[in-house]
Amino acid sequence: MGKVVIGLFLLVMANAVEGQGTFLWTWHGNSNYFQASFQVTEAEMQPGSTFNSPLFTNSISISSLDGLIYYATNYPSPYAGGGFGPPLRLGIILVDQATLSRIEVSAVPDQGSSIVEDSPLPMGRHGESGFWSYSYVPEPGVAALFVTGALLAFLRRTRT
Repeated sequence: MGKVVIGLFLLVMANAVEGQGTFLWTWHGNSNYFQASFQVTEAEMQPGSTFNSPLFTNSISISSLDGLIYYATNYPSPYAGGGFGPPLRLGIILVDQATLSRIEVSAVPDQGSSIVEDSPLPMGRHGESGFWSYSYVPEPGVAALFVTGALLAFLRRTRT
């Protein structure tokens, strides 16, 4: 068992790479009408960067209290761009041709942040001001991977 654990440890250490951390941006609206978030890579959080990774586009999620949910991946060519100066610069426009709904997200330095929705639902135009916050999304470290591998090896060995 000791050789297996040491072998797993060396294998994990040999293949360990620098973590590619991500950051989760979350919307905080003044009326809580919208819930929105997206993720970006650590490289996109560097001063003067541009949000242009597939992670950014594929993680955009916006929902409203009227029940409409917008994901950038649902549209063939969403308009989504921005960057971190700091401060945050952001522009997202998603248009749903099937429901004729449109949502616009903006964050402009010195002008604030907002989300505006225009849909065919009764009272279908809503908007709110607010702000975005971000937090680091941790990835499993080498120690966690090692412990998981060692536990799996131990369990496998005890079953055979």
